[in-house]
Amino acid sequence: MSEETKESKPVKVEIYKPDVSINIDLPVGYVARFNQMLLEFFPFKDEQHLLDTMKKISDSTEDPDEFVYNARTILSFLVLVEEAARKQGHLKYVEYDPVTQTSKDISED
Repeated sequence: MSEETKESKPVKVEIYKPDVSINIDLPVGYVARFNQMLLEFFPFKDEQHLLDTMKKISDSTEDPDEFVYNARTILSFLVLVEEAARKQGHLKYVEYDPVTQTSKDISED
């Protein structure tokens, strides 16, 4: 059996430029999906695991745990979006009673 040799041919690929910020229009429904993914897709073991993870993220402690790293990535993205929304006047305050209302009740105002 003879081995075929393939010639290497460079191809052009797009990559992100380093150290730039990307400005995008991001629909609120998409942001809500990221929030939902953070709480439903990530397998938090229990409420204490969620609190411990959030503490590690807020303390900015580097943690080799892949779970914490990925949760920090999603949460950091959501914080950036929230800060931009606040600066642009896209947030509002509403009354919310966590005992009698669900998040869906306030998201439809």
